[in-house]
Amino acid sequence: MLSEDILIQRLGTIVGPEHVVAGPGASAYAVDGRIPRAVTFPGSVEELSAVIAFASAERLGVAPWGSGTKIALGGVPERLDIVVGLSRLNELVDYVPEDMTATFQVGMLLKDAQAILGQRGQWIALDPPYTDRATVGGVLATNSSGPRRLRYGAARDFLIATRVVHADGKITKGGAKVVKNVTGYDIPKMHVGALGTLGILAEATFRLYPIAPAEKTYLVAFSAVESEQRVIAQLLDSSLVPNAVELLDREAARQIAGQVGLPWQAGHYGLAVAIGSVPEAVDAQIAALRTLCGNGGGLHGHVLDGDTHHGFWRAVRNFTFGDGQRAVLKASVLLAKVSEAVRKGEEVATRAGLRLGIVAEAGSGILRYSLCGDRPEGFPQGVAEAVNTLRAFTREAGGSLVVLEAPPEVKARVDVWGPAGSAFSLMQRLKEQFDPQRILNPGRFVGGL
Repeated sequence: MLSEDILIQRLGTIVGPEHVVAGPGASAYAVDGRIPRAVTFPGSVEELSAVIAFASAERLGVAPWGSGTKIALGGVPERLDIVVGLSRLNELVDYVPEDMTATFQVGMLLKDAQAILGQRGQWIALDPPYTDRATVGGVLATNSSGPRRLRYGAARDFLIATRVVHADGKITKGGAKVVKNVTGYDIPKMHVGALGTLGILAEATFRLYPIAPAEKTYLVAFSAVESEQRVIAQLLDSSLVPNAVELLDREAARQIAGQVGLPWQAGHYGLAVAIGSVPEAVDAQIAALRTLCGNGGGLHGHVLDGDTHHGFWRAVRNFTFGDGQRAVLKASVLLAKVSEAVRKGEEVATRAGLRLGIVAEAGSGILRYSLCGDRPEGFPQGVAEAVNTLRAFTREAGGSLVVLEAPPEVKARVDVWGPAGSAFSLMQRLKEQFDPQRILNPGRFVGGL
């Protein structure tokens, strides 16, 4: 194995000594408590290629790092020699507004990409957690999405081309910078959600969407989550066209309403529906929502506009509950099972002695459970029990459960990804083909890949 001095020297010859961090400074880039031997920040795709080629030749474990907002996702790494920071790869590569396509280097902050596109009334239809800090590449590598997934889909639905650095340092392009559908194997989409285990994304090309002229939110309280579920089913079966439909449990509703200065009665669940269109259509749909919710047991409602509207959805996207030790779980279930999944979460948290907050994309069947505890010594086991129980429930409810964030002590007790299923053999073959030496984020993906 290379000595640390030689490792730092070799990396410095590629990216420049000023762009290599080691020693105490590297602890800021620890992954699940494992500190890398060195952190390097390539300034071009070619430098990134050279770093990966060097790591391949020396069989060094590498982890890509965008801004770190989602670094908690994944298993504990088998080994961690080099963290490759991508923050210097932050350029707009190509933008053709008339074709509604744009290409960005992956280290660009998503908010900066959206600001560029917003000048022409366009956007990448992604609203993941921590939009203000997340990078383009991090969002893709973790397949992160947000409430507007209901209207627009997930990242792989409008990623049309990529430039990727492979495990041997070779650079390839996939897809095409025009919007078209082609039958066959889609290489760019293969990297979405793969945590950089098959290659490190360097550039990404997106199909863009126009920004709606107006958008408002209707937020309404319910005393029972089952009543809210029935209204959601009616909403999704109606002629209304929501951008997002979010169910908030009692704790999430109280906390999020408080963050944007809205009065909220303790013990009430929340339903938030975002509508985007021309102003007249937005107001008409909001009026229809009032009637629908009122007839279905909705209590007091609020129409959110402007800064309150934007602040509310930012709080929803970024919602986590509690300070100190915390775990965040992501479940997917059939739409008809969302309210049952909320009740199950409440039951499990109470039994495990944990506090809980839930935000659920009720139109997509995706729930985010945020768990925290007052007794640090019992927290890992309590979360592990909650994960196992909720995972069994979601499997019966036609879905799955993944641990998005948890301390290493929890990850030692549960598989963060859950059962790999029938697709695992394909995942293994892809890993063997694209990273036979297992240098890219080894051990962090499904089944320890």
